[in-house]
Amino acid sequence: MNGDLRGGGEAVAVLAALFDPGSFTPLSDPAAGGPDGVLTGHGTVAGRGVCAIAQAPGAVPAPAAVDAEVRARALAARTGRPLVTVHDATGAGTARGFGELVRGAVALSGVVPQVAVVTGAADAGRALLLPLADVVVATAGARSALADPAAAAVVTGRERDAAGLGGAELHASATGRAAHVAADGAAAGAFVRELLGHLPSSNLATPPRLPVEPVADEQPDEDLEDLLPADPAAPYDVRDVLARLADDEDAPLELHARYAAGAVTGFTRLDGRSLGVVATDPAVAGGALDAAAAAKAARFVRFCDAFGVPVLTLVDTAGFLPAGEDDPGSPTAAAAQLLYAYAEASVPLLTVVTGRAHGVAPFVLGSRHVGADVVLAWPRARLSPRDAVAEVADEVADEVAGGRPGPGTGEWARLVARREELAPPAAAVVVGDVDAVVEPGRTRAHLARWLEALERKAVTPPARRHGNLPL
Repeated sequence: MNGDLRGGGEAVAVLAALFDPGSFTPLSDPAAGGPDGVLTGHGTVAGRGVCAIAQAPGAVPAPAAVDAEVRARALAARTGRPLVTVHDATGAGTARGFGELVRGAVALSGVVPQVAVVTGAADAGRALLLPLADVVVATAGARSALADPAAAAVVTGRERDAAGLGGAELHASATGRAAHVAADGAAAGAFVRELLGHLPSSNLATPPRLPVEPVADEQPDEDLEDLLPADPAAPYDVRDVLARLADDEDAPLELHARYAAGAVTGFTRLDGRSLGVVATDPAVAGGALDAAAAAKAARFVRFCDAFGVPVLTLVDTAGFLPAGEDDPGSPTAAAAQLLYAYAEASVPLLTVVTGRAHGVAPFVLGSRHVGADVVLAWPRARLSPRDAVAEVADEVADEVAGGRPGPGTGEWARLVARREELAPPAAAVVVGDVDAVVEPGRTRAHLARWLEALERKAVTPPARRHGNLPL
């Protein structure tokens, strides 16, 4: 534990694992005569300044404690430092206090990275503050909901315990509000420390770059293609591909891994540079996207763009899973959000078509015509304007209704594969959809050269690119 962080509790454990040893300086500390219920301060994380706010377990913050939070947020704004908030409280004391916390969070959005960690209960007004952060991390026993179980039961007629109403597992898998669930406070702090290592201190800074051996000196990874099945309909884990493209073959630091699994989002490194990654997962519904996956990817692209992190997109998808426009699961609005996010982005955008690219899905996933700086394709890639998923839905509607397998099954993926129009990537190069066809083993070298060329991309960042909307 850091020498400056005394006492017990999960909130302190988060800060102890987050900050460099001995670097934490309290701004408001109950042990030193500050207001009860909140500990605020600043320190360094891997040598870079970070501000923090941590609540005492179960406290209902008094006005003085809320004022201490407001001052800590103001310090983060003045100094251009990321802000980590640790939540274990109900409400914000007063309407004025709550309003000041909301305004402070919104003013920081897109200016400095904001990470919220929930270690206990973050109920009532606190539940509304959490989605204003860029990333929410929860410990296993945490919960967050606007209403308590008793009140919710009266309104809905459903009896649910606190975990069923707003537990960490629910928010990780069903609502998507929790980007990661950690075992305890120490694990949560370690995760946030790694996450901040991929991000700049503010939107006016650049993401950290680690010293590594130049990618240009590496031998091509001739075995990368062995990860891919010969049958284009066969599933594979795109995380294995991402790891082989990354420095030291590290798996990506994934966000929202258990929510909307059709899209993989997270951070990796290539040639020492931090990269945001968006990848379709062929192991989930044949790589087809649904509304939740598209919305998840859209928010992540905007997060990366707000803080100048280049985005690498891997595409292997048969299209969007169909749904009626009157269906809450219709992907149209979410697909438009994803399209908007890529078109709006000012950071370097690199896209690799690793397999299938069918229908409208690849157009909204880092298309060259929407703003990607470079689109590469592997020789096995197959591009088509026709949506194979939609075609299967039309052709086998009767069979599905009669008990045939539906979306998400292996049989469905095989049906999709048989109806794909197989257009080789060379044809896409001719019409300008793809810049070059590259061998899988040489992809790292191509991407590294493009990142070098785009390092000074001709976009002057404004004082604030944009905020990051709640998911």
